[in-house]
Amino acid sequence: MKNLLKKYSTFIKYIFSAGTSFILDQGLFRLFLIFLKKMIGDASIFVATVLARIISSFYNYLVNRNAVFKTDKKGMDSTTFVKYFALVVIQMCVSSSLVFIGYKILGIDETLIKIPVDVFLFMINYFIQKKFIFNEN
Repeated sequence: MKNLLKKYSTFIKYIFSAGTSFILDQGLFRLFLIFLKKMIGDASIFVATVLARIISSFYNYLVNRNAVFKTDKKGMDSTTFVKYFALVVIQMCVSSSLVFIGYKILGIDETLIKIPVDVFLFMINYFIQKKFIFNEN
């Protein structure tokens, strides 16, 4: 059991990091959506996604860099920062587009559509971060 935990410790930490980021992102998304929907209508999905993701991704970057993948570099690392936020922008575009399409097709609450979309993207992002962003080899 100890060897199993050691083998998967990075992934377990990633799940925790992603989970807390997810909760932060979902909460902020919902709050921004409530405030913006009456002002800007359907565009609120995109704006709420962007605002929530900006805030939650800063938190997620710091946790992933310092606790999950434990990069040795001290201070701000511009290489991982740029790679990470390029991934965030791509993920944000995919997430908001899929939520918008799902909302238009299914007509159900945007937050309920966002959950499975972001869970799917979570798995893809783990491998991208591990292999291309926080890999020091």
